[in-house]
Order: sequence, then structure tokens, then C-alpha cells
Amino acid sequence: MISQVGTELNKALHRILDHHVFVKIEIDTFLENFELKRNDKEVEKLFQVTETVGALKYDLSDRCVALGNKNLSEISTEVNSLLSNVNALLEKVQIEHQPSSELQTARRLRAERKAEFLKNLQHDFQRIENSFEEKEEEIAELYSDLERKLNIAK
Repeated sequence: MISQVGTELNKALHRILDHHVFVKIEIDTFLENFELKRNDKEVEKLFQVTETVGALKYDLSDRCVALGNKNLSEISTEVNSLLSNVNALLEKVQIEHQPSSELQTARRLRAERKAEFLKNLQHDFQRIENSFEEKEEEIAELYSDLERKLNIAK
């Protein structure tokens, strides 16, 4: 009987001190209220943005069309006159110019010197390449002789 009273008291204390259910309900209610308020604010902001964009769309498009019609014809005539002036200037400047015989001779001599230089450069490069290959062969022979003399197995 005393053990039964102890268990009942324990259950009662547990029910009195167990706030999980209450806390869970409070959290759910808070979240629900928060989400409703947030969604309301977001919907309001979306409507405000839509109204602003609509107003700008109609106002700005009308103003742009009016200003474009007014100024584009003026700009077009100015650009066309500028283009014709540039074309006239280019025609004056594009007089064919034949280089003098001295200039042609100097160009030919420079081309010959360049060809000779490149030929010499290629020849020197080939000599260096051949010398390098010979040195490689000599070094390989020296190492093989050294290995043979020292009886080093590969």
C-alpha cells in the first residue's frame, strides 16, 4: 500500500512537472502566428512592387517614346552628315603612294640580311645540337666504362 501511494505521488509529480505538451502547443501556436504575419507582409510588399512596376512601365515607356521620336531624327541627320564628312576625308587621304626606288632597295636589302641571319642562326643551332649529342654519347661511354671497370651490375 505504501509503495502504491509512492508510485501515485511519483505519477502526480511527473504530471505536474512535465510541461512538454504545453510547451509544444505554445511553440506551434507561436510559429503559426509568425508565419501568418510574415506571409501577410510579403504579400503586401509584392503588391506594392507590382503597383510600382506597373506605374513606371506606363509612365516611362510613354516618356521614352516621346523623347525618342523628338531627338532621334535630329541625331540621325547629324550622324549622316558626320558620316559623309568622314567618307570625304578618307577619299582625300587615300591617294595611292608608290614607294621610292631607294625605299624598295632598302627593303630588299633588309629582307636579304634577315634571310642570311636566319640561315646562320639555323646553322649555329644545328652545330650546337650536334655537339650536345656528341657530348651525351661521350658521357654515356664514360659511364659505361666506369661501370665495367668498377664491376657495377645494372
